[in-house]
Parts: sequence; C-alpha cells; structure tokens
Amino acid sequence: MALGAFVVWLASRLLKRWVMRLVGRTSSRTDDLLASLVLSTITPLAYLGVAVWGWQSLVSELQALAAGAWLDRVVEGAFQLVAIVLVVRLVNSSLLLLLDRSLRRFGKDRQIATLQSLAPMIRTLFWLLGGLVFLQNQGVEMGAIYASLAGAGIGIGLALKGPVSNFINYLTILLDQPFEIGQVIQFGGHWASVERVGIRSSSLRSLDGERIVISNEDLLSQTIRNFGDLPRRRLVHHIGVEYQTSLEKVRRIPALLQQVVEQVPPAEFDRCHFVRFADSALEFEFVYFVPGGDYVLALNVQQEVNYQIMEKFLDEAIAFAYPTQTLFLEGGSTPPAMPSTGSSANSPQVISAKT
Repeated sequence: MALGAFVVWLASRLLKRWVMRLVGRTSSRTDDLLASLVLSTITPLAYLGVAVWGWQSLVSELQALAAGAWLDRVVEGAFQLVAIVLVVRLVNSSLLLLLDRSLRRFGKDRQIATLQSLAPMIRTLFWLLGGLVFLQNQGVEMGAIYASLAGAGIGIGLALKGPVSNFINYLTILLDQPFEIGQVIQFGGHWASVERVGIRSSSLRSLDGERIVISNEDLLSQTIRNFGDLPRRRLVHHIGVEYQTSLEKVRRIPALLQQVVEQVPPAEFDRCHFVRFADSALEFEFVYFVPGGDYVLALNVQQEVNYQIMEKFLDEAIAFAYPTQTLFLEGGSTPPAMPSTGSSANSPQVISAKT
C-alpha cells in the first residue's frame, strides 16, 4: 500500500509537469485552469484507488471476523462517497468555468451576471444527481424514492404553478434576452423603457413617466417590439405639391429632397420618387435612415429635415398642396358669393374652396 502511494505520488508529479508544460504553450488561460482542476481531482482519486486496493487485500482476513461483512460495506460505501464528491466537484467547477470563459470571450457581460446568479442552482442540481447515484450504488430501492419525488413534484407544481411559470419566464428573459435594461419596447399598446427584471415581475417606465409593473408571464405572452436593438431607424415621409407646379420643378423635387437630407447629418438618404396623383396634390415619397436606435435623435433629424425642406421650397417657389375643392359651374348661374360682373353668360364659373 505504501509502495502504491509512492507510485501515485511520483506519477502525479510527472503528469502534472508534462500537462502544465503542454497547456502553457497556448495563450489562453482557460486550458491551464481546466488542467489544474482535472489534476486536482485525478490525484485524490488515484490515492483512493490505492486505498481500495489495500482494503481489498485485507478483506480475506476480515471475512473470518463476525463484523467483516458490514465493515466491508461501510468502507466501500465511504470510498464511493468520496469518489462521487470528487467527481461532482470536478463537474461543477469545470462546467461553470467553461461557461464563464465562453461568455467572457463573446463579451456577454449580462449573461455572466446571470450565470453567477444561477451557479448555486446548477451546483445543487449536480449534488442531487450525485446523491441519487450514491444511493443507487448502495442498493437503495430507488423506485419508491422516484415515485415520492414525482408525487411531490406534481403537488408542488400545482400549488406553485404561477410562481414557477414566472420564474421560468424570468430565466427565459435572462438567457434568451428579448430585451435588456434601458431599452425601449412596445407591448400591448404600451411604449416603455425597461428598468428592472425580477423573478416574478418586470418593472418598466412608460414614455409619459408612469411606472408599469407586469408579470413575466403576461409580458412574454404578448408580441414585444424592441427598439433598442435597431442598427438604424428608417423614416418614410410623404410630401404633396400643387398641381399647378410646372413639370420642370416636379422633375427637380427628388434631387432637391436628396440634397436636403444629405445636408443633415447623420441622416443617410435612401430614395425619393413621385409616387402618385393624389386628390389635391402631386405626392412624393422619400426615405432616409438615422443610425442607431435613439428615438430622440431620429426626431431631431426629422425636424431639421423638415425645416430645410420648407426653406428649399421657398427658395424654389414650390408650393405645398393642401386639401381644396374646385367647382365648375355651367351656364349663367352664379352663386351669391361670386360677383356676376365681368363673367360671360356662356362661360363656366370656377369656385375654389378650402376644405
């Protein structure tokens, strides 16, 4: 047994030196930490194996004793318990380390905080699994335990259906990230910025300043429009000019609108077209983009574009259209509001009225 312990000590020293030299060639620190975790578990397991081997060599002598059978079971159970504890510790530490390093590599700071908050739950789950494995190895009838756990789970699930559902939705928000703190979202006719995401409910602040508290289940059951992830905002506008506008000016309007948009940074011009003959206007549609998802910035850019359009149209003598109605009267009937002097009896009378 002493010889076996010496062999394990020597082998562990040589293995550790070789493995650390191998992982030291890489620039990443993750493999160094992972190798240290594995080596720190393998060495105690090796010593445990030597102890088991030494114990087995004494079993034949203990068989002659009255207490040999139960003592053998106790010792083997202790060996199994120590082995399971070492393996569960290795799995917990390695899994959390790999998840943490992966999230840091991709810059997921918020997921790192989520992982840290869920770490106790993950560790508890693996410890429970390790405990079940240990009981099964000791010959405990697991059918009754599984049935009890299933029955308890059903009862707890029915009693805590609402809180459990909200907690699962909380995990969905943290892991799936349909929105983040500070982003503006639209749901159920509400516009609000996200202030806090809790285990049961989320707190939001409407654009008018009211605080909105809604359960996570109700929030995720609706269609959520997230405006915080917009790489850029698309703004579409329609402008109408009078039918009396000359064809030359009508042809120049798309270029004028493009010039206006390009003079208002950070707006990015997309297109402008003469789209239709409306009831009282020649209608143009133009589109431009504003980088980022800042709604206030988009409104400021839109306002400046509108100012520039008004100034440009004034310089070019282009009149905006407004709803009007023109009536053509045949014959000599003249409405009371129109003077009859100077009008021919056979020429139509024209009345233009704003509506």
